[in-house]
Amino acid sequence: MISVIWADPLNYDLLNHFCIKILNGFVPALRLIRLCAMAMLLYFTWHESVHAQHTSADHFVNFQSIDDAEKKGLLSRDQAILQKLNTAFRSDSADPSYIPQTDDQPYIKCMVPLAAEIEYQSSDLQTETLQQASLMMQQMSRDTEFSYDSPSGKFRLHYDTTGRDAVPAAQKLPGAIEEAIPDYIYKAAAAADSSYRYQVQQLGFSDFTEAGTYDMYFRSFGFYGTTTISGSTTYITIHSTFNGFPENSHPEGNQTGALYATIAHEIKHAIQYKANRWRESAGSFNWIEMDATLMEEIVHDDVNDYYNYIKKGFQSDEPSSSSIFGSPQTPTPGAYYHVSWMFYFAETYGMEFWKDTWDLVSEQPLIPFTDAIQETLNERGDAFAGAHLQNHLWHLASGQRFTDTNFGFREREFYPNPDIRHNLTTIPDSASGTGLRPLAANYLRAEPMNLTIGHPGIQLRSTAPGTGVGLIGLFNDGSTKVVSGINESGGTYSLQTDWNWNHLSELYLAVVNTNQSQSSDYTVTLQSEVPERDILAQNYPNPFNPATRIEFSISADKHVRLDVYDSVGRRVQTLVNQSLNEGFHTVEFDGSALSSGVYFYRIITDNQTITNKMMLIK
Repeated sequence: MISVIWADPLNYDLLNHFCIKILNGFVPALRLIRLCAMAMLLYFTWHESVHAQHTSADHFVNFQSIDDAEKKGLLSRDQAILQKLNTAFRSDSADPSYIPQTDDQPYIKCMVPLAAEIEYQSSDLQTETLQQASLMMQQMSRDTEFSYDSPSGKFRLHYDTTGRDAVPAAQKLPGAIEEAIPDYIYKAAAAADSSYRYQVQQLGFSDFTEAGTYDMYFRSFGFYGTTTISGSTTYITIHSTFNGFPENSHPEGNQTGALYATIAHEIKHAIQYKANRWRESAGSFNWIEMDATLMEEIVHDDVNDYYNYIKKGFQSDEPSSSSIFGSPQTPTPGAYYHVSWMFYFAETYGMEFWKDTWDLVSEQPLIPFTDAIQETLNERGDAFAGAHLQNHLWHLASGQRFTDTNFGFREREFYPNPDIRHNLTTIPDSASGTGLRPLAANYLRAEPMNLTIGHPGIQLRSTAPGTGVGLIGLFNDGSTKVVSGINESGGTYSLQTDWNWNHLSELYLAVVNTNQSQSSDYTVTLQSEVPERDILAQNYPNPFNPATRIEFSISADKHVRLDVYDSVGRRVQTLVNQSLNEGFHTVEFDGSALSSGVYFYRIITDNQTITNKMMLIK
């Protein structure tokens, strides 16, 4: 385990552990003395090297390249963990190829998933890996120059004013009682008390301070903060300056915003540990990162630091490739990049939803997190599959295209434009996907057809039960309508609307695999309900130069003639003169050989004649 409490200048428990290991191996006494002395020397050498280095905001942690190397077999599990530890805590010892060089790789906010991973995979890791993890992670709670108790007395803040971990020295807050306390520490103490009151006392999450005053440290490293196991409890470590960190929207500036959001984030990690000790069996460790990032927004709505993870930058309209908006094909959970998935439940059901979910986790520490969510939904008369489908429709209905709509996230206009995988342009038109992973989705757009009558619909064929589809219609009057359904058994499923094509300005659809264990192949076909009478749509574009598209629909199999006439009634071209099947048809008309002016196009069937006007402008 990595829960040994660390204190300078020497961790005697760790050295004692080394010596016991040697004694158990029946090592001769002289060799034992030498090995213990070597262990002490190695510790002091490591200790000085770590304390001599300075990790600033010009080096941030990103584990993507390390994870990729492990997946490719280039690194073992132990090697990957050691690379992550070195990148986070000892950048001078890290392989430079694993340190991100570009801004399009947002860095790690928090080390808790790595700490939890090491904690619960300790039996599969080498002793050396565990020892180095303990040395690097526990050094964050070393002695500091000063300490300050928060106004509530629940938090003790440990900090330095000199050296590599020094907090900003400014003391400008009005009405400060103790002038020697830096403003940064005052703000941190107030934020800790406020976050505790909101998360524990108001929302009712587990109280992690029952053992007494809770410790909070301030260090300089390449990430926002972390929560570390210490015996049966935890302590929090926060970045000591946040200088050079990404932009956020807090009115007092980026430093204060990052400080407040990180404290709310790490306090939620302390609550989680109290609830179920970050049990791996509760699901991916990404769930706890999503949950902690959720609390940043709930406690400090004016910070929005998470924009840096769902978008390619705080001010960008483009989605991060790791977010649901940028890659709905990547299944949830996905750490802070997928925090918006949890927003859906908070905004739909209120924060009581997540309080009830964590109550279940606390009562059943081994329950998979998705099962806890399912039980909480069942209590509200809903099912996980339907909620997950609606969740993706909220993501699809985000960005500048949905600024003035009445559907989706509360802050949808500030969210990125989602990635559209396919465009459907005719009737019928189809798109296919293979291997859509469990809980993943694809987003599509359909161009509103130039038909005056007819209703859009979808036919879905899928290989896995639980593949769903949803349609979002944006109408010319500014309203929004949504229909959705789930193909419970696989095979073919149809979803029909009563919307009129000529009333639509935009049409979007999502194919969502709500199955939690099977991938799905699918084909989705855009179609339209056939009207009960023949119709002739207005050509598009109109006016045109030199070509335009003419669409019509017939209510049964019949002979059709479509002619074009000039302004004095002379027929200039016959476009169709044959028997056609029931349904929608499209014909292209090229006016390259004609002069500018008004033209008429007429459709004649066995029971109807319809004429429309169009204009050619050269």
